[in-house]
Parts: sequence; structure tokens; C-alpha cells
Amino acid sequence: MIQQRSSLAWMFGTVLLGLAFIPGTTAAQFVEPPPPAAYALQAVTIVQADGSRVAGVNIVIRGGMIEAMGANVPIPADAQILEGDSLLVYPGLIDAQGNAEYEFPEVDRSGVASWAPPRSVQSFMPHRRVVDHLTATGDDLDDRRKEGVIAAAVHADGRLMPGRGTVLLYRKDAETPQELVLAPALGPVMSFRGAQGVYPTQVFTVMAFIRQSFEDARRDGLIIQQYARDPRGIPTPKWDPDYAVLRDVLDGDQPVYFVADNAEDIRNVLTLSDEYEFRPVIVGGGEAWKVAERLREDAVPVLVSLDFPNPSRWDPEEEPIEPAELREKEELENLYSNAGRLAEAGVTIALTSGGGEADIREGARKAIEYGLSEAAALAAVTTTPAALLGFPQLVRVEEGMPANFLVTDGELFDAESNISYTFVEGMLEKGTVKRASGAGEAPAVNMTGTWEVVLDGEMTATMTLTQEEGGELSGLFSLGEMGSGDVSGTISGNKLSCTISIVVGGQSMEVEFEGTVEGDSASGDGSSDMGDFSWTAKRTGGPGEEARK
Repeated sequence: MIQQRSSLAWMFGTVLLGLAFIPGTTAAQFVEPPPPAAYALQAVTIVQADGSRVAGVNIVIRGGMIEAMGANVPIPADAQILEGDSLLVYPGLIDAQGNAEYEFPEVDRSGVASWAPPRSVQSFMPHRRVVDHLTATGDDLDDRRKEGVIAAAVHADGRLMPGRGTVLLYRKDAETPQELVLAPALGPVMSFRGAQGVYPTQVFTVMAFIRQSFEDARRDGLIIQQYARDPRGIPTPKWDPDYAVLRDVLDGDQPVYFVADNAEDIRNVLTLSDEYEFRPVIVGGGEAWKVAERLREDAVPVLVSLDFPNPSRWDPEEEPIEPAELREKEELENLYSNAGRLAEAGVTIALTSGGGEADIREGARKAIEYGLSEAAALAAVTTTPAALLGFPQLVRVEEGMPANFLVTDGELFDAESNISYTFVEGMLEKGTVKRASGAGEAPAVNMTGTWEVVLDGEMTATMTLTQEEGGELSGLFSLGEMGSGDVSGTISGNKLSCTISIVVGGQSMEVEFEGTVEGDSASGDGSSDMGDFSWTAKRTGGPGEEARK
């Protein structure tokens, strides 16, 4: 059998040569080569959301679906085999308080009377939807996919009642915001954050405002019902979109995502929900452990934020000696142990990024360190958030289901494990850089300088690197007029492991390099979405011999 050549050098050359023969084509019009017809994983271990495992499984992904999965499944000839030793497959992570770019219009506050502000200034806009102001596309979410997140709820941010969130599937090929959307509107977000400079401002006035809003919405609904039965003597009702949303809440059709961290605020939420019989979901819940028993009794879920603050006084490596250090230590350890305490009390929890950039796996490791079981953590980032958001099918890793899962080179919550690949509807996103053999060793070489790199013995590139203490690498990779990109990676011993995020013809792709460095020479193997290749490199400029040692 003649093996089809798929080297990086061949790919770049073919793409740009093809462009040269298309009249009027420019680099900015470059179309990325299509992915392989299929992907395959060999002899992996499947870890389902309930913790059950099956080893020695082959998986074939084609057309966005898991085409075949089993111990004796043959690998099709047209499938690209994804390499890796002892790989584990998990359901993709679901972030129940995630993030994606959206932009609400700025509110005009000029000439507003503080005692009679319009709803937009009060932030009383439960009808407003994030989905209508979404700007993110698939390209904007690659960092989250690299962390194993395949879907997320993006809630409206703001004071009082800022609007309704959306559920997004982090599709890599989504060219418009709408192509990300799974559910256009969730229940409204509420909080006790008062309006800015206008009524209501304090917690007690906000609670009064929420009560009055529910009463007004209920009265509005009664008028509509009465008008439908007998319109005589009743002015034609006007439709109020905010009250319509609140009536859905009162009818139990939608939950309220109530942002509350301290225990007193959470108790106030539960008091309101008892009065008006709406279904709350606590978002954040930093002190929810203090109210765990009542949360369990009322069956109120908590979206626990893993966006932990960094210690400013307390050094975990040293014994605290100052009272301020002891107070901070206690506060942080209460945050770390919150999820474990809630789970132990029987409260339904989902672990989230807190709507920011927090890494869910890293935060989950901290929660596990402080008492949350790994089984509970796995459920809290897969089945529980998927069920709460109404999409339990997202975490089913089964033959015939969409290929939505992640692949690791070790246990999911192990600090030394990397996410090798993430699939969202069959589209591949390569994860973090795999550690070279000998990972954890002190650097035995220094790659700072300029290197001439030869790909597959025929294409030359330039790589300029800076190596920091500890072996962290950064720099620039250049193919001249063809394109360039950033380099990031590590040196462990004399082993190089790095990722190049390169732009060719206006399109981006990632290339991984692994190899061995000997003085001013280096060599190894690389991989890209289009195939594998070999490379060699020589240092052509940089620090002196003594500095390189």
C-alpha cells in the first residue's frame, strides 16, 4: 500500500500553490483544508459519567457521530488514528455558569430622576436575552475546548434582573453566534445587587421591589385572563414583556438563577421562593454550606463557582502566624470545602467556572482536596449540569450519539494529566501540550536564541525562542511570507515539548513539536490536523556558550 504523504511542509506548499492558480485569490481568502474523513482512537479506556469503566475500546468518529465503539471495532483505512499512550475518554465538561462574548447596549442615564427611573436604568429587564446580543463564534471558544468544556450556560450579568441567559454548544465550526445556540433563553437572572444610584439600592428595598414586581405581574395576568373571558368594561391590556417572564416564573415554567454568595442572601432567596413558589437555582453560593440543610430540604440546586480568589496574606506553604493570615486561611478553606460539604449534605451541585476564565479541572482538584469525592466531582461537571440545563444527552458517550467527549492522558482530576483532545460534534480540538518524557526534570539545556528549522527535510523555517527559569519557552515561528505564529512550551531535561499557533494564508492552526535538544542541535517529530512530520533544527544565533549551559 502506498501511504499518502501528509507532511506539514507538503500541506503548506500545496495550499499556497493552489492559491496561485486561482484568479483573484489572495492569502486572506485561503480556505482551510478539510479534516480527515474519520478519526479513530485505539484501545482507550471509556470512563462514563457514573464512574464505570471499560478498557481496550476502539472508537471511530465520522460525520460528527460516534460511528462505532467497542473492543473489536476495526479501524477504517480512511481514519486518522489519534496517537497517545493509555488514553482515557470522558464525557465533555458542561459549565453551568460559563462565558462567551456578548454585549448589551449601554444604558443612557442622562436626566434620570433617582426616584422614578426607567426599567433600563434600574436593570429590571428580565425579558432581555443574551442570545440576541451574542457576538462569539466557534473560533473564540478554542481555549475553553482545550480545557475540555463542550457546552455552557452563559447567564446575563448585571444588577437586579439583567436578563436571561442561553445554552451554547461550543461548536468549533460555528461561523455565527447563532450556530452555537442550543437553548435561546434560560430562566431570568436575579440578584440583590441594587440599581446604581436609583431606586432600589439596598437589599431590603430590592426585596420589596422583587415582591412588588411579582405582584404586578400576577395582577397583569389576571387582567389578561378576565379580558379574555369578558372584555366589557376592561381597557385592552398592553403586553408587558418583563411581566410575561415573571408570570412564567410564577407558573413554574422557568427557574430563577439567583446570584447569591453569602448565607443571609441565600436565606432571603429561599424566603422569597417560599412566598411566591418559584424554583430558584443558587448561582455562586460561596457560603451555601451554611444553609445546606435547607437547600436539601427545598431541593434547590447550587451552581458552585470554582473561581477562587488568590491568597493575599496566607501562604499555604507556611504556617499562618498573623491573625489576618488566619482569617484569610479560614475564608479560603471554607470556599474550597463548600462543594464537598454541600454534596455530603445531599444538595444537588454543579461545579462551574463562575462565568470567568477559571479552569474547571483545577478548581475541582481543589474541591476534591478539601473533601469532595472524585465521583461527585465528575457528576458535578457532566451529568448534573447537563440535566439542569435540559440536555442530558450531551454527556452520553455511546455508539450512534454525537461525538461530544474529551480524551486525557491520565485521570481527569490528576494534576499531572493533560487533555489531549476534545471533540464537539466530531470536530477535533487538540488540548494542552503533552509532557515530554522526563517531564518534571530541571532543564539540562537552554534553547534561548534563533534556530533554523527544517521540516521533513525540505522546508525551512525560523524559530526565535526565549527560555525562562524553570524551562518555560516562548517565542516566534516564521515561514517567511507564508505565515508565522507564537510558540509556547517547556524544556524538561533535554526534552522539548511545544505548541506553535501558526497563521498561514490568514487561517490559524496548531502544530505540536516534540524532540531532543543536544547543544546547538535539535530534532524530533511533529503533528498537525493534517498529519505527522519530522524536523531538525540548528541554532544560528543567541547567547554565548556559557549562557547556554
